[in-house]
Amino acid sequence: MSELYDVIIVGAGPGGAMAAKVAGENGLKAALIERKKDTGVIRRICTMIMNIDERNYDEYIHWNPRGKKFVFPYNGFTINYDGPIRKVYGFHVITPGGKRVELGNVPKGKAEDKAVGYMVDKGYMCQIMIDEARDNGVDIFNNTNINQVRKEPDCVVLTDNRGSEYRGKFVIAADGVNSRIGRCLGFNRGRTFLGTYKDMARTYVGAEIPDEECLMFGLGWNCSVSLAPEIKEGYYHVAAASYNVADDLDAEIDKLLSAEPYATWFKNAKEIDHRSCCVSHIAVPIRVPFKDNVLLVGDSAWMQETSIPGAIMPGWRAAHSVTEALIDGKLNKEGISTYLKWWDKYFFQPVGKRMASSGSADMKDYLSSEDIDYLAGLVTEPLQATMNFFTIMSTIGKAFGGLLEKIGEERPDIMQKLMAMRSHPRELVLAKRCNDGCAITL
Repeated sequence: MSELYDVIIVGAGPGGAMAAKVAGENGLKAALIERKKDTGVIRRICTMIMNIDERNYDEYIHWNPRGKKFVFPYNGFTINYDGPIRKVYGFHVITPGGKRVELGNVPKGKAEDKAVGYMVDKGYMCQIMIDEARDNGVDIFNNTNINQVRKEPDCVVLTDNRGSEYRGKFVIAADGVNSRIGRCLGFNRGRTFLGTYKDMARTYVGAEIPDEECLMFGLGWNCSVSLAPEIKEGYYHVAAASYNVADDLDAEIDKLLSAEPYATWFKNAKEIDHRSCCVSHIAVPIRVPFKDNVLLVGDSAWMQETSIPGAIMPGWRAAHSVTEALIDGKLNKEGISTYLKWWDKYFFQPVGKRMASSGSADMKDYLSSEDIDYLAGLVTEPLQATMNFFTIMSTIGKAFGGLLEKIGEERPDIMQKLMAMRSHPRELVLAKRCNDGCAITL
């Protein structure tokens, strides 16, 4: 029979790496299992930005350049990081006609400036935490894919692709938005399926992009498009994503890069490296991320891309709660209640509940590219600088809320479309996404 661990962590992304580090530091007998061979390399689509100096899930992260670490003062921990770093100043919405709504602008020639995020090498950051976990006695299993999980009276049993078994009093599942463990244990029963989401990204070098130290998100194309600087100076990330599996993402990226002003930005650019892609089955957040002594953290209990801090903080709290349960001898839901209370207070109630009940219609089904150009042109001053997704949405909403009278006077046709989009029933949105996508089992 395999040895019995206090806790087994599955997934070596930010949430799992942090959970393993904490488990090791707390003296637990722990294992970290990761399907990839090289835990320090991330080749999937990711902008790798750490939000700083603003509220993120009731945390206010900041960067300590002297100590080379990110500080989480409200939760009381730090992350060591001595890798490459690049400032990000905000989030810009761009349109097919070249209009731009700025949430934060890039400073011109200032010696001291205020960034709202730092681009990091996320794989290297995770590897630092994994190495710290190993130094504190955590067993690391790379190139190991968990495909079965079952609850026994005294433990949770995981089975990998080679048939080997791992036994733990608790399991922390940090295996991402398409969590195999969550699916095996039935966590997805009762969750609302929002659609199958696919992403594709290319990397370019030699682009000449104004105000490039910000994330740019495109509205008005057939699907979502985005531009972002990469951690390596001179490299740029161009991506497209859609809930419609029939959409040609390559064609949408080509369309973006062939239209002005974007064609001018990329006229001397060259595509390099590999093309990244991923497919995710998206469902609403899980209210209670615990079952059969398995705790879900990060995207495994969320929708997608909780952000790096949004993965790290649940990993940290979950590992401490498991430690508390073992100390108290309560190897059950009551034992890890501090994690569930924390998740509900700082994640689900503030934002998860809203995400779970959201019924927003797809903008492209209502507004033309010309409509979106007109709307973007109404916002003439930079808005609040932020990289927090929820702050971005509320800030844009407030800005346009103050412009409704103007829109109604100048473009009553667009006002009618906005009102129709706002009242679009959630069920019809989901039905359309499912029809555009494919039938899947969560």
